[in-house]
Amino acid sequence: MVKRFAESGIDFDCFEAESDVGGIWNLDSPHAVYGSTHLNSSAKLTRYLDFDFAEDWPVYASAAQAQAYFRAYAEEFGLYDHITFNTRVGHIERDDDGWLVTLEGETEPRRYDGVVMATGHHWHPFVPEYPGTFEGEVLHSHDVKSKAQLKDKRVLVVGAGNSAVDILDDAAHDGKAAIHSMRRTYYFFPKLLFGKPTDTVIDRISRAPIPRKVMYKLYKLGMRILIGPHDRYGLPKPDHDLFEAHPTASNTYLDHLVHGRVVAKPGVERLEGRRVYFTDETSAEVDMVIWATGFQVHFPFMEDSYVLDERGWSKLFIHTFHRDWDDFFAVGLFDPAEGGVWQVADQQARLIAAFITAEEKDPERAEWFRELKRQGAPDIGHGIKRQDTPWHRFEIHHLRFRRYMKRLLKKFGACALPAGEMRTMGESTPSSPPKDESLKLAS
Repeated sequence: MVKRFAESGIDFDCFEAESDVGGIWNLDSPHAVYGSTHLNSSAKLTRYLDFDFAEDWPVYASAAQAQAYFRAYAEEFGLYDHITFNTRVGHIERDDDGWLVTLEGETEPRRYDGVVMATGHHWHPFVPEYPGTFEGEVLHSHDVKSKAQLKDKRVLVVGAGNSAVDILDDAAHDGKAAIHSMRRTYYFFPKLLFGKPTDTVIDRISRAPIPRKVMYKLYKLGMRILIGPHDRYGLPKPDHDLFEAHPTASNTYLDHLVHGRVVAKPGVERLEGRRVYFTDETSAEVDMVIWATGFQVHFPFMEDSYVLDERGWSKLFIHTFHRDWDDFFAVGLFDPAEGGVWQVADQQARLIAAFITAEEKDPERAEWFRELKRQGAPDIGHGIKRQDTPWHRFEIHHLRFRRYMKRLLKKFGACALPAGEMRTMGESTPSSPPKDESLKLAS
């Protein structure tokens, strides 16, 4: 967003609570991902539209490489000078004249014409409650940073997302025991199909002129051939259809099951001392419980109702534009079932900049878009009913979302910035950024 605003000549301030770029991929952040995490989206569907990964990088980059990529991007395009680091936004509020933004440590709010929220939504942990008390160590996956925390421990991981299987992989190798609890079974995708990244294979198939029902039958047939039925792994059959819930990408989880390195259990029923009881009337004694139960969509600096309805679903047009206000935007507030967030977030940023530019230079086109965002409901999902859980309320279909935003950018014409010429990241890790807290573009 910083790059697109700077290119468009739009005056802005950007405040970042941490000392560097990267968000959850900034390994010095308290919200950083698990240390041994790798991206679950391939380079092709993750990289920004104008900056490629280093040529010698693997298909699925590590957390450290993701951090290096963000730093390299910020350095390559001169973005560090536009960001005020170590500055947390305490509160934002809308009134009749725009937005009042209060920074932590300041008593008087600053006034702005608009706000772009790019805070992400994978940092506010959701922790379930169960009867009883556990006397061992209890962590959320958000607080597990290294496999050293798991060493020689009997570990129970609750949840079935990508963080859960990453932690289970290390617990299977370094812990005394690795036990996995799921309330419902999910679909587990391999990261490669026919030697190609799974997300790029799905992306290519999605381009074929095949009816959606036929396409999903092909996907299910492929899963049946490549993975087989769940009961062969000792897992119950999923209670939902493919893509109704977010699939989990892992090459190791099913392998650990069939070798007995991970023991699968159903949902937790209660806790008692160091013993955990499950809904199938079995139990296990463990040293550590890790809640890999996801995150809540929450905005501590503003009213959640700016974004969410009473059920917790997004009110924003294509998860980006407020329906009624022309001065409130979000970037990165979505979850692709396949492919990465960054590339699509870049398109969001271009679209936001195009709309703001059109308001000044092309009022007629801006008014057309106002009417569209007020009532539009484009097909940017998988076209099937999703599970009504926080994990799935922001899910999108990567290709459909990209295509729809490309069409909108084309309609904005001269107001829309091009993606830019593709540059390639150098092989060396970029140097650390400046930490001057005074750096800020005057608004």
